[in-house]
Amino acid sequence: MEYQRTTMLSLQRMLGLLMLILLHGVVTSPLELNPPRVVVRYGDSVSVNCSTSSTDHEGMGWEATYGGTGFEQDVNIVTWTVDNLTDWTIEPKCYILLNDSNQPIEVLPVILYKTPVSVSISVLSHSGPMVEGTEYQLQCDILNIAPQQNLVVKWYKGNEPIDNVTYSNIIKTPVDVSAPLMISPSRDDDGAQYRCRAELDLGPEGPQHHPTVTSEPLNITVHYAPKFLPGNDTVVVSAGSDVSLDCSAEGNPPPELKWTNNTAEGNANETIVGRLRTLSISRVTANATYNCTVTNRLGSITKQMHVLVEVPPQRHLTMFPTVPTTPGATTTLPAAAKPKVVTSPLELNPPRVVVRYGDSVSVNCSTSSTDHEGMVWEATYGGTGFGQDVNIVTWTVDNLTDWTIEPTCYIILNDGNQLIEVLPVILYKTPDSVSISVLSHSGPMVEGTEYQLQCDIQNIAPQQNLVVKWYKGNEPVDNVIYSNISKTPVDVSAPLMISPSRDDDGAQYRCRAELDLGPEGPQPHPTVTSEPLNITVHYKPVIERLNLDSHVNESSTLDMILYTVNGNPPPNAVWYQEGRQVNASAPLARTDSGQYVITITNDIGSTNSTVHITVEYAPKFTCPDQYRVKENENHNLSVTCTVDGYPSSKITWLKDLQEVDIPQSLSRENRGEYTLVTKNKHGHASHTLVIDVLYAPEFLLGNDTVRVSSNSDVSLNCSAEGNPPPEICTATNRVGTATRTTTVTMKDYYTNVILGIIVGILVSFALIFIFYKWRKRQGHYKVIPNDTTEVNQLNDVPLMTLLG
Repeated sequence: MEYQRTTMLSLQRMLGLLMLILLHGVVTSPLELNPPRVVVRYGDSVSVNCSTSSTDHEGMGWEATYGGTGFEQDVNIVTWTVDNLTDWTIEPKCYILLNDSNQPIEVLPVILYKTPVSVSISVLSHSGPMVEGTEYQLQCDILNIAPQQNLVVKWYKGNEPIDNVTYSNIIKTPVDVSAPLMISPSRDDDGAQYRCRAELDLGPEGPQHHPTVTSEPLNITVHYAPKFLPGNDTVVVSAGSDVSLDCSAEGNPPPELKWTNNTAEGNANETIVGRLRTLSISRVTANATYNCTVTNRLGSITKQMHVLVEVPPQRHLTMFPTVPTTPGATTTLPAAAKPKVVTSPLELNPPRVVVRYGDSVSVNCSTSSTDHEGMVWEATYGGTGFGQDVNIVTWTVDNLTDWTIEPTCYIILNDGNQLIEVLPVILYKTPDSVSISVLSHSGPMVEGTEYQLQCDIQNIAPQQNLVVKWYKGNEPVDNVIYSNISKTPVDVSAPLMISPSRDDDGAQYRCRAELDLGPEGPQPHPTVTSEPLNITVHYKPVIERLNLDSHVNESSTLDMILYTVNGNPPPNAVWYQEGRQVNASAPLARTDSGQYVITITNDIGSTNSTVHITVEYAPKFTCPDQYRVKENENHNLSVTCTVDGYPSSKITWLKDLQEVDIPQSLSRENRGEYTLVTKNKHGHASHTLVIDVLYAPEFLLGNDTVRVSSNSDVSLNCSAEGNPPPEICTATNRVGTATRTTTVTMKDYYTNVILGIIVGILVSFALIFIFYKWRKRQGHYKVIPNDTTEVNQLNDVPLMTLLG
């Protein structure tokens, strides 16, 4: 109560102190805090001393929402102590009341900190592999950390620090923080790991190993366009020898490779080992140029590989002696024919055809030679027979359905030689159907479990030109190519292994069968796409948002505490206290504050978190209606009359509607009826208390001795006061006893007679003496007063003899 009186400084006093500072400079505070600044982990204890060397003061104290000491007189040190600090905005103030009524104040800086509940990394607005050169935003999500201004978010790629993020906003209470990092990955970043670390730099008073929480690493996959590895582009060989051409390239996804050379001789076989792609050619006889094209979904590159033979380069064709033919007949070449090397005079237009199954086709075979007997197309369908003295023949089929057809144009020269040119024909067919299924599984998938999707493509040709493309949503995720040479239609299955995460819940997968038939084929490529496969992913619940220090009103329920969880199937919440399940729908009483555990569970798993719940309620007095205490003894009213409420509140004492202070020891003047009032944000309370101060009896003023005559009556006064009222004439109450003695004296009879005679004789002698004097002085006298100021006031007094 004394503290309340001293803290109510007048505005005039404060302004006076401010003027002193302005006129005389900074006033040195008589207070010293030890330590001068504190950093406390949420829920830990703290203790700070406030001392003074001044002797010119009445007292000092701490003012705080928790741990305040009140005003203490005649002390030089007071200690602020809190066992479990949970007030984020607390500002303890130490004050001292000087004898000149000034009141200096020293505020203790308090940093209350809390490490985050979780730290995690995500990629905003993106999932799956990244693309080289594209900009992405990583985000570090830090949940429930304080204070924000002391937070440093550190980004790492591998073990290398790459960025720091600091904050200038002054926020003392826990917040959720997101720290961005913009990246533009290159191919060298494929497989890189990113981490973010939330670190609290709390200054020299804080922990020197800064409190730190680090995220799980984020592994990134980078897709990039193909790039050729270093190698020779020109190879020189001897005629008839074998040669290997290296067209190695790197890319992600792994690129497809195609070799093209329509005029090369020899047998060519392609070998692929990792990024090494080799074309082995046997029995090379002429110079040739090979085109190596490497393609993935991000780009395509081509380079030329030159093969130089150590003989003059020329086109080699097989020439045989002339064999007579008839139109439409098949030419049979003699087994003993001797080939010669010559330059072909034949030209096919177009030199290569790509035909949809069942469509028509037409190709011209022409020559500029005049030294020939005739020309002919030989084919299972559309052969022309031998045409004499012509320079052009046309191969035509209205409905091409022969998957293995190899039309051949030949010319018979006048010297009997026969030159041949074979037409490359690709007959293709789009699939009858394309569909997706999940192998050996049905129903929802479980996060982190591996599943195989299968794309089934029915009746497609040719297989070696097929590219199966997988998509998740609109984003390509994989390509499948085939090296088997199959001209006829086949059924093809393309697998895709997935391990879905919670972010994939509701994702759509599609597969697309695409025929890449080269530059002679249709543009765009013939394509058939499956119906989408929608997947449902079940995953363990996580608590995304929950206030770990929740304050609720009395009669609220645990179900009313706000939190956010993420889980599939939707999880259920169960609350526990001290290992026992509690009814989350039951109203909370004021005695229910404490530690609770919330457990979130679904079919996949469960998670839990500990929450400190504080039940707030209006104040209520615990106090008797009457309190008795002995005078000048210390009372225990602070224990006898208490208030129960949260937040805690202060008791104000009123007597006759005036606020009063209750001294530590009470006197009889402190008796009476008091009203105790208090309030917090939930309500107010009052109580009437009668204080009865007990004190020992005390006699009132009176005679302790009374003299009376024999046989006469007497009244003895034995008045006394005390609380409780004392018993008379020995004054006794529960506080003490007082005794008062009154003496009554009785007079003796004979003594009184003798005394009466003596008195009578003395009176007689006195009368005789007076008579004698009277006769002698009979006459008239002038009477002059002793006071000379009255001389003029003379009286003529006759003196006459009294007759007896």
